[in-house]
Amino acid sequence: MSELLELKVRKYEKIIRDHNRANKNYYHEILVLVQQCEGRFQSVTKAPDDSPEWQVIVLKRAKQPVLSFRSRKMRDMSAREATKIRREAADLYNRGYSTTTIAHILGIGIATAGRITANYRHQINSQNTVQSHERARQLEADK
Repeated sequence: MSELLELKVRKYEKIIRDHNRANKNYYHEILVLVQQCEGRFQSVTKAPDDSPEWQVIVLKRAKQPVLSFRSRKMRDMSAREATKIRREAADLYNRGYSTTTIAHILGIGIATAGRITANYRHQINSQNTVQSHERARQLEADK
């Protein structure tokens, strides 16, 4: 794998780690707020909508961390960049990454990554079929 592709994978992994950390902190903070609300009203469901404890929970819920990735289309890239993306997608596919993960790492749409990997698999299968037929013909000729 090229150094640039390794860098893209590390950047993707860092984004996931950071999001998981932020999400964990978010749910911990929500839990503390719920416990405070329950301490005052015995239950969150018994808290009045205008109580400060409930208002803080409502505000916090609106700030849940969101995980998002860039999603470019091949038509928005130069031919050279699109070719490079196809090569990188095939490399990542061969390393066992899922289509969604490939899309996130490369900053392309999931459907685009799916088309690239499907075309790559079709190309490999076609090459394998041709080689298989050539081997079979060679075996028949050797008899």
